[in-house]
Amino acid sequence: MRKFLGLFVFGMIMAIASVAVAAQPLFVSYPPPNHKTTADRIFLIGTAPAPGQVLVNGNQISRTAVGHFAPTFPLQLGENVFTLRYENQEVKIKVTRQSNQPEVPVGLAFAKDSLTPKVDVASLPGEYICFGAIAPANAQVSVKLAGVTIPLKARSQVELPDNKSVLLGENSPITKGGSEQYQGCAQTPPTPLC
Repeated sequence: MRKFLGLFVFGMIMAIASVAVAAQPLFVSYPPPNHKTTADRIFLIGTAPAPGQVLVNGNQISRTAVGHFAPTFPLQLGENVFTLRYENQEVKIKVTRQSNQPEVPVGLAFAKDSLTPKVDVASLPGEYICFGAIAPANAQVSVKLAGVTIPLKARSQVELPDNKSVLLGENSPITKGGSEQYQGCAQTPPTPLC
């Protein structure tokens, strides 16, 4: 009787566990709905029951033996929609990629909000003060301060790729085009002697 009761309890536990696994829904833990980022790609991290297929925008993705997944997808600037399907379950994730670059100025203009310093600055006579702006490539940029013209020189616009480049094998320097960062410093004029 004891063996029978033990087998019965074990059988019930297995039945409950198999129902729980079968009822496990498609679950996406990252990214959240309506996610915003400046990254150029995104990981879709989640899980679904091990048997069956998970599709992202109609394409099957690889999963672990227990059903977990974490594929990466490129992002275009603007809205990107991912539709994940498992059997009759569907999850839609909207990811908005925002630009992390200032707007490229058109004609003889500075890029919006690129002038630095952005606020009035107090300084003592003879102190150095630095200025910066983003302007079209090969422009002649200068600042006039108390009758003195301070030339701003173009700074190299080569950046190193972010950390994921090691995993993706894309580790070449990134050159920026269209606009350049200009910077220059000068001493504030001395006060006149009384």
